[in-house]
Amino acid sequence: MKRRLVQWGKTAIAAALMAGLPIMVSDYVLSRNGLAEGRVEAREMAERVLERAEAVIGEGLTLLAEARKRAVVDCGYDSRAAYGHLAFQASYVQQIGLIDEAGTLICGEPMGALAFPARLPAADPGDPSVMIGILKGNGDSQAVVTLRVDPRQRLVARFDRDVLDVAAGPSYFRDASRIEVFLEDGSVWLRTAGNWAPEKEPGAIVETATSHRYPIKVVASASAVAAEDTMAPLRAIVLVVATLSGIAVFAVNLWNNWRGQAGDAFTRAVENQEFVPYYQPVFDLFTGEIRGCEVLVRWRRENGTMVPPGQFLPYAEATGLIRDITRQLMAKTVEDCAAIYRRNPHLKLSINLTAMHFNDLEILDEIQDIYGDSGIAFDQLCFEVTEQHPLKDLNLSRAIIGRIQALGAAVALDDVGTGHGGLAYLQKLGVDIIKIDKMFIDHIGTDHSSQTIVDTLVELANQLGLGIIAEGVETQDQLEHLKRVGVATAQGYVFSPPVPAKAYLEMLEKGAPAARADTAAPTAAAPAPDRRDAA
Repeated sequence: MKRRLVQWGKTAIAAALMAGLPIMVSDYVLSRNGLAEGRVEAREMAERVLERAEAVIGEGLTLLAEARKRAVVDCGYDSRAAYGHLAFQASYVQQIGLIDEAGTLICGEPMGALAFPARLPAADPGDPSVMIGILKGNGDSQAVVTLRVDPRQRLVARFDRDVLDVAAGPSYFRDASRIEVFLEDGSVWLRTAGNWAPEKEPGAIVETATSHRYPIKVVASASAVAAEDTMAPLRAIVLVVATLSGIAVFAVNLWNNWRGQAGDAFTRAVENQEFVPYYQPVFDLFTGEIRGCEVLVRWRRENGTMVPPGQFLPYAEATGLIRDITRQLMAKTVEDCAAIYRRNPHLKLSINLTAMHFNDLEILDEIQDIYGDSGIAFDQLCFEVTEQHPLKDLNLSRAIIGRIQALGAAVALDDVGTGHGGLAYLQKLGVDIIKIDKMFIDHIGTDHSSQTIVDTLVELANQLGLGIIAEGVETQDQLEHLKRVGVATAQGYVFSPPVPAKAYLEMLEKGAPAARADTAAPTAAAPAPDRRDAA
């Protein structure tokens, strides 16, 4: 007993490490990635505001140059009319006028644009012909640009105070960022107001953009916390995947501690071909039609009793006998379904493969030998790769998947988000379809995190151009939510449990009357689906 407790303790430590290390590493990596994306966004915010500021100054100088060229450089009626006309046509300029050497506005049009008296610094003979400045009054800052017309006078263009009001940043920075625009002498043209300020958050993101045309600098500050929070959905997925991985390690090791007794009986069951396929239909959520099915395994003993897959699949996978079982199931699907599939080429047949099938090329020969002249075409087949156990060689696995696809069959990634592969499998394996696991579907409408994961997986699949199948749909609310987010195909007890071949074929022959999007959920008496329900 003591030895067994020690073994269980070691197993628990291994499971904790399996779950904890990926969480810590991924949290660090995701935080760094969120900050990097935040810096990019802050830099783009600064550049967008700088681009507007340069356009504003450029327009003012263009209009002043036009006024000087037309010799409208006094306060006569014609000049003032010209000032008003130029300002009226402008996008950013609020007023054009004339100032004297003391910096006093002599005249300006339109006069209604004056919110407070304009007085610029006195002119100096050594000043540049073009100058940019900031007027302050009534708590506001207003930028101006001047152009010398003679030693005593300058033309001046005043800009609208809201001219730099640009929606520059992403939504998650809307309440956690600040934009500041400075002139070369340190004068503040713009400083956005808000509850957040960079001095309140050590380590805030700060990015600067400096104009090469005018003496202007833009500083964009943003919350590092808000940037890191954008990684929350991925953190949730990692947490779920890592936790399930730890649980799986613990469960498999416990199973291996007492599997010896069942070994001989199980081997005899494989030799006697006591494993039979059950078929769970896959439905079109919008038309109610059967698209095909997933082939699941059941152990039917010689005495007729049925053994649920959760009681034998871990042992079958651990011993390698799953390969013999899968080969037997594929052969029996030909016996059961070849005739009706030959008449209905749109129907699909989905077979589960395990990580062991991707250790060599044997599975390719088995597929061609069993289905080559069977009546079930290769393009009616889909082979599901599960994340429950890691693939030893991703390059070899990708090559095998490529050869399966070359035959015309599709490949689906099963149990997405619950196993070892994560997003790396989507990136590297080149699958055609992802299947959303029942554990996420179960909590649609009751758990925000699970619903967010489902919506994220759907969006990711759409962006990658992959097909989507939802597993384990049991309620009308789940079904309606899946339809709203664009999932077109699903399987689960809301439609039909896994059934023997005869029942499945009858459903196909009758046009599948149960395959309706408004089918009621199963009653409390219906058996609960097994999460290990695969071959």
